[in-house]
Amino acid sequence: GIFDDLKKLGQDIGKEVEKNIGTETYQSIKNAVIGTGANTSNGTSSYTNTQSSKEIPAEYSSFPKFRDYVSDVSTKQTEKYTRCTMNFTNVSDQEVSDYISKINSLGYTKGSNVRFDKGNTYIIVDNNYGDLNLVFHIKR
Repeated sequence: GIFDDLKKLGQDIGKEVEKNIGTETYQSIKNAVIGTGANTSNGTSSYTNTQSSKEIPAEYSSFPKFRDYVSDVSTKQTEKYTRCTMNFTNVSDQEVSDYISKINSLGYTKGSNVRFDKGNTYIIVDNNYGDLNLVFHIKR
């Protein structure tokens, strides 16, 4: 429908902008926009976005992998936690269901509609019309 067309148009524009200004600059701008408002707890939190690429950092290797290829990966570190956010496109409901079964079998328990907890870690599995936002979170 029209929303899918708008989404596709936005993605195409993003790719064109990235091509013209360079991937690193584009990711820096994108991360700055995404980070706006993410640091609103009590004004004392430190926000550091350390990486944006297509590889999951080694410190998250203990988390179960969803796919071999990631569309977008970014990390965030504060005094209280470290987090790896990944975005996947063209994800089927069956893939999400299989992944949730996998993390349940590994001892993660459902904390909310999208959150699965285990020890000092949790995974957010947020599927939205074929786009999956997956977050690996480690409390410090």
